[in-house]
Amino acid sequence: MPQKIKILKKKLLHNNFVFVDGVSKSGKIVVSTIISSLKNCENQSYQDRFSDYLKFAKLKLLDNDLAIATILRDMQMLMIENRLSRFLNFRKHDLSSVNNSFKKNDYYKNLRINDNEYEIEKIIKNLKRSKTLIPMVVDDFFPNCFESFKYFCEFKKIIMLRNPIGIFYEYYNRNRIDKQIKQHPWQNCFHYEKDNKRVPWYIVPRDIRKFHSAKKIEKYLMSINSQYKPYFSDRIFKIQNTKFIFIEDLWESPKFITNLIAKFLKTKETKFTKSILKKLDLPRLNINNNYEKQFYYLKNIMSNSEFKKLLDLENEYKKKKMIYGL
Repeated sequence: MPQKIKILKKKLLHNNFVFVDGVSKSGKIVVSTIISSLKNCENQSYQDRFSDYLKFAKLKLLDNDLAIATILRDMQMLMIENRLSRFLNFRKHDLSSVNNSFKKNDYYKNLRINDNEYEIEKIIKNLKRSKTLIPMVVDDFFPNCFESFKYFCEFKKIIMLRNPIGIFYEYYNRNRIDKQIKQHPWQNCFHYEKDNKRVPWYIVPRDIRKFHSAKKIEKYLMSINSQYKPYFSDRIFKIQNTKFIFIEDLWESPKFITNLIAKFLKTKETKFTKSILKKLDLPRLNINNNYEKQFYYLKNIMSNSEFKKLLDLENEYKKKKMIYGL
């Protein structure tokens, strides 16, 4: 038997990161765009593979220490690559674009930096000194960060939550789960094989028969439950150094929530923040009308038992919002 090698954690140049976590369509990009407009904050980056490393490790497909070290390695490289303006989003109309960042001019200027050892060492020294905040957007990350991966709970984090009615409506109208099942090239869902059939990896083995025999709406309910329910766990709300934001609160009171975010991150708003809130169409005045539209649309297409399952999930959401929301 070969001797097991223990992979060591990489020591970061600094730990001033904030993770923005939550299921898809919960408002993560909205919040990370606001963060990128704050003083001394880098532009946001989307790290969807981080949660994959943790899930692979939990499935015994990847060593725990290797999963942690790989994430830290990517975080370290991200810090340096950002200062070279490499792998950043320069698309004009994307919310995640550097054009929506407080440091927009710096990123365009950094494109002229030569990639050589001298410049890299200058960047490293500057990173150690400045310690600017780096926002990273992740999916389904912190529900997987207990036990072997609690190390990541030490970082600042913002966890986004949204009424499941809205999330289900978005998923259903965009055929999101159908595309995941069919392995659409624009979807990053992994599959495994069971009984000669492909199964999305969020479906546990005991539910495979139920999944394959289920109709479209039931499959969507299974997906929503598997992805969203972990965020309602009591232990999620006990994680230290965490700010919970309900997207409906941000839609209604953007200035107040932005101020809370800035205080949590120990930074300040800039002149640019005000223009970003306007660009994000905040505040939104038609929240109740949109909710009613989504509610009755789903009620009309779902059976009573299906709709009850969605309402049960919504009730769990409302209980958490009563305690941790505005």
